[in-house]
Amino acid sequence: MKKPIGKIIDYLVLGLMVSAAILLTLIFNGNKVYQIITIIGISFAYVVWGFLHHWRDNSIHQKVILEYMLFGILGCVLAIGLL
Repeated sequence: MKKPIGKIIDYLVLGLMVSAAILLTLIFNGNKVYQIITIIGISFAYVVWGFLHHWRDNSIHQKVILEYMLFGILGCVLAIGLL
């Protein structure tokens, strides 16, 4: 199955965002405030990425946005809880 180049770029951007967030969290080791800001920022960026990704595909629904928001909040709470 051949994927359109747009989807590949979307997932590449998501991977780079998550990689940058992991790297920043490791760089800010010892400074909880910056780590929390980084985690909240990547969670927000994930929700925005999901919205834009589905908006381009014309598959955006309230349930999809709610799912991205809930997973963003869950990931944020879990990551901050592990600090």
